[in-house]
Amino acid sequence: MHLLLMWKNMKRESVKEKKNKKSVIKKILIISVCIILMLSAVLFAIFKLALDPYRGTIGSDVVSLSLDDTITISQAVEDIDYVMEMYRERHPAWLEEGNTRASDVENRYDAEIAALKESGVTEITVLEEWQIISRIMHCLYDGHSTVFLRRDDFRYIDDFTQIHEYGLPVLINGEDYDTVLHRFFDVYQYETESYAQAVFDSLVLVNENYLRWCGVDTADGITLTFDAGDGVLRECSYGFVPIDEVAGYGGNSSDEENKWVYYDIDRENGIGIFTLTSCEFNSEYKETVKEFFEAVNEAGIEHVILDLRWNGGGSSMVGDEFLKYCDIDGYYGWPVHVRYGPFLLKYDKMYIKNHRQQPQYHGDLYVLTNKRTFSSAMDFTMYIMDNDLGVVVGEPAGNLPDSYGDLLNFATPNSHLIFSISYKRWFRIDETKTGQPLDPDYPCPSQEAMDVAYELILG
Repeated sequence: MHLLLMWKNMKRESVKEKKNKKSVIKKILIISVCIILMLSAVLFAIFKLALDPYRGTIGSDVVSLSLDDTITISQAVEDIDYVMEMYRERHPAWLEEGNTRASDVENRYDAEIAALKESGVTEITVLEEWQIISRIMHCLYDGHSTVFLRRDDFRYIDDFTQIHEYGLPVLINGEDYDTVLHRFFDVYQYETESYAQAVFDSLVLVNENYLRWCGVDTADGITLTFDAGDGVLRECSYGFVPIDEVAGYGGNSSDEENKWVYYDIDRENGIGIFTLTSCEFNSEYKETVKEFFEAVNEAGIEHVILDLRWNGGGSSMVGDEFLKYCDIDGYYGWPVHVRYGPFLLKYDKMYIKNHRQQPQYHGDLYVLTNKRTFSSAMDFTMYIMDNDLGVVVGEPAGNLPDSYGDLLNFATPNSHLIFSISYKRWFRIDETKTGQPLDPDYPCPSQEAMDVAYELILG
């Protein structure tokens, strides 16, 4: 009886110990989970406050002051300092040892601030601040790190017909075209002069704010002098109006003409033409790509022309989506450096397995480019050129394969000028062409690129 009682007591104690052990283990697990959650929260907070490239960025609702609004010198210095702060915090160049262009930006900043403080004035216009910040940012030659005015009241010369008829003017308010162009170069952020000139010719020449930005007096309108042929100069004077009041403006063309993604099937010559003027990765794009390759397959097309002329970029995913329908196992993507706070993470180029979609296209591929083929459109072209997937026809793209990109948008605190800062640096896929522009296999003027592609196909 005594032994039985002892055994029962021992059993009770054993059960109690097991319960205690389970309780301790449960407490340890709860504490461990709490510690993990707390550490995760701390790490997330550190990332958001110090490492997240997008911290402090703005949306599309910020509107800049008008060019004639004034701010004090101290406000201007605060704005300029904020631009430099974002450069130093976000741009990869400031973590690259011996980057002379980052040093050039710093030196230009010092010179501009000194000149501003020594000027003796108490306030400046938003236009003057825009020009100062532009000259500083220009020194990096980064086409994605830019400063611009965001307003909805832009005005344009009141008639485009003379530019359509005669081409570029030889004089702008009595000044040589080249003189004004080079003043624009001084305030613009670009990687290639050919791209900058193309922007000047198509956008700046007709826009009042941009003309003022590069030093043209538009108070009494503007006078453009054209070479009308046979040495005859024609002088035309313009006022400035909203874009929908401009004579000769094609903005009222049909929806079909204004589409950014569309295709044509030339059954007679066995050619499919896919046109993309903006790299927007959305359902419309994906559906159009699928419909295009279905039409190509149904018609037995063996030659596809991809027209990327006038494409200013957007999402690089448009290239991956298009290549899913091409008969390839995979392709190489570009190396990239990404800045997170004080850290620059470096990623080598990687092989991308092609996730094929049906129907598969087995024919030839031709890409058309011009000086305005920029950013993701240039990347799309590099995919094809550097992976030997097709040939390129036309003009060199507007920016370089070895360049900065993936922009972050900010606004200066007082003038509300919008500026963008790159936080990545891209590198050319084909390392043997490092530093080189994206030169076409068959160079020709933009307007001749389609004809040249047809000649290559038809022989």
